[in-house]
Amino acid sequence: MMKKIHLKQNSPPFFFQDSSLPFQGKIIHSTDILLHDYSYKNVAIIGTDQFTVTHLSSICHTAHSVVVFQTKPEFILPKTKKILQQLLHPLLIKNRHQLNHRIQSLISLRFLDVKVLNHWLKRQLSPNIASLPSDFLKSDDYYTALQENNCELVTWPIKEITVNTIISIDGTIFPIDIIILAN
Repeated sequence: MMKKIHLKQNSPPFFFQDSSLPFQGKIIHSTDILLHDYSYKNVAIIGTDQFTVTHLSSICHTAHSVVVFQTKPEFILPKTKKILQQLLHPLLIKNRHQLNHRIQSLISLRFLDVKVLNHWLKRQLSPNIASLPSDFLKSDDYYTALQENNCELVTWPIKEITVNTIISIDGTIFPIDIIILAN
């Protein structure tokens, strides 16, 4: 008989510290992303933080499949000045460190609009402009990586984690070898 774990709706990431968890693959924290090999593995990323946003592209290049579980979209800004120049007027670029949160939020939405062509994916990744973030994540290639053939964004909450799968609340089953936990 396969043992399953049922997750509460807003379970914090530390629920994985329970030693009775049936998952038999690797469970790693996002700060340790660079310490592991993802070659030909099925990887699940639960949540979004600066580490997962920064390294998603490199994980996608080596992993067999990557599933990103994200229930709340984040504001993501371009990391390099070159990409920022394509989105902004030169005077704004020169004073980019003085931009307030509202303007940074608008730049983030413009960046999303330029990078993601699929309207449904764009909708799933669009944060609520009314809720200003305290922090902005930065990556030049996060949106590109999410559009790779071996990467999938799942916005449904997780219902169960079994020995080698994650089941979302809509009943979709994802085979998983490695789970990466974001903050």
